[in-house]
Amino acid sequence: MSYIAVATNSFDDATKFYGEQLGFPVVEQWDRDRGRGKRFDLGGLRVEILDNTRERKPLKLGNPADRIHVVIEVDDIETARDQIRVATPAPRSVSWGANLIQIRDPDGVPVTFLQWTGVS
Repeated sequence: MSYIAVATNSFDDATKFYGEQLGFPVVEQWDRDRGRGKRFDLGGLRVEILDNTRERKPLKLGNPADRIHVVIEVDDIETARDQIRVATPAPRSVSWGANLIQIRDPDGVPVTFLQWTGVS
């Protein structure tokens, strides 16, 4: 299975966001002196959160919001919104045939829940 790996200096906040607040299950985790991580299943896409502060050579982390955007397709945007345990805006319709909700993870990465409507 393929996945996206995201390094963070806010590991506890990031893993709480994807696990407890968004409700995605942990499919793998590890905690070692020189490495800590959790991998979440986002309905077929897996996202691995890595604790940058535990790496032997920590990365210089810039602002990921301009380069990374996580999109989770859902069948029902209202049901998805009801399951999210953080404040969310009302779904909005976009001109290219979808309804969506966009929030940000603790590092500022946009996380979009998207329901295709077929109306454009």
